Amino acid sequence: MNAALELHGIAKRFGATRVLQGVDLRVAQGERHALIGPNGAGKSTLFDLISGRARPDDGRIVANGIDITGRAPQRVSRSLARSFQTTSVFGGLSVIDNLRCAALGAASARFIDRWLPSRRLDERAHAMLVAIGLDAHADEPAARLTYAEQRALDLGIALATDAPLILLDEPTAGMNRAEAQRALALIRATTEGRTLLVIEHDMDAVFDLADRISVLVQGRVIATDAPAAIRANWDVREAYLGGAAS
Repeated sequence: MNAALELHGIAKRFGATRVLQGVDLRVAQGERHALIGPNGAGKSTLFDLISGRARPDDGRIVANGIDITGRAPQRVSRSLARSFQTTSVFGGLSVIDNLRCAALGAASARFIDRWLPSRRLDERAHAMLVAIGLDAHADEPAARLTYAEQRALDLGIALATDAPLILLDEPTAGMNRAEAQRALALIRATTEGRTLLVIEHDMDAVFDLADRISVLVQGRVIATDAPAAIRANWDVREAYLGGAAS
């Protein structure tokens, strides 16, 4: 199967501190791939490098066959979309306008539909509004949504870009168990056919959602495998999972 994302020997230092040390990773097209590891392992830094918010000191990043190493975020956005650990919605805009902005920005970034008719823009935004279950809140300011609803809107904004590769950074962080389960069901339903790379600390969520899992410890990938194999991997259990693996 072709790769949606390939990382080759990615390294990153901040001063004398080596955060990432020769990371190799391959995410297949259409795969739901989870990246797990202890705090400080370098997961969010890796996302910053993939999404163009920072440049690697060494190595290559290839998205859907295109080398995007060191490209600016607006150029990388043609290949992927990212959500962050904390919600990044525009609180003063309505829910539907947040989605309109994402759809219009994506079209401009790809140099297509530069003068997108408002009707088509509305259709794209409304389709995503329904998909994330916020159609009853279309005209409300995003700031009035609950935290879980804002995280759903974050997902919708990422998906409205129509990017083939979606990066989600701890999408269930701050949610209770019921909210997290609903968020996972939403992610599973709305990302069907897309490629997903997700950072998540909730191991129940990880093992329920992912096709494959990579484990990042001290800036290195120590294992990549199917969830059952990762759960049984002694090195992973000792380095990270601990009691969660039993």
